[in-house]
Amino acid sequence: MSAQTTIIAKYGNPGKAYRVQYCEIWNIVEDFPWTEEIKVGTTQIPWKKVYINSDFKDRLFQAFKNLEAKGLQSEIKTYDGCYVERNVRGRNKPSLHSWAMAIDFNSETEQLNQKKNGQFHSNFTPAFVKCFTDAGVYWGGNWKSRFDPMHFALYNG
Repeated sequence: MSAQTTIIAKYGNPGKAYRVQYCEIWNIVEDFPWTEEIKVGTTQIPWKKVYINSDFKDRLFQAFKNLEAKGLQSEIKTYDGCYVERNVRGRNKPSLHSWAMAIDFNSETEQLNQKKNGQFHSNFTPAFVKCFTDAGVYWGGNWKSRFDPMHFALYNG
């Protein structure tokens, strides 16, 4: 079963009714003042308040606590979006961003299917990624069919 099928069964399709019931605006700088230093990347969407699925916010909150505890928050250079209704790049199914269940960081240095010496490559350290996975957040760099290291999500999409 695909992530989208699981999400639709639990939350319904993306849209206004879904957003009203399951999403919130998270003033992230209030909870994590260090995020104010993170630049807005390619999306040009303000970072201080993030429109996000409430369940995803809980896990992302824990991931950020984990980053703080390890002193790894400086690995986030840019915020590149959370909520945007769109299809998965190159596919005809909704992206997890359509449900505000995914967030992208460092899009300029964490490209889809990027390689170094013929191997998929991420600039994020394994310890950084572990802060997210330990909080129950999936990392797109672990995907088998598409290596998407900028992508962190509530579901393994």
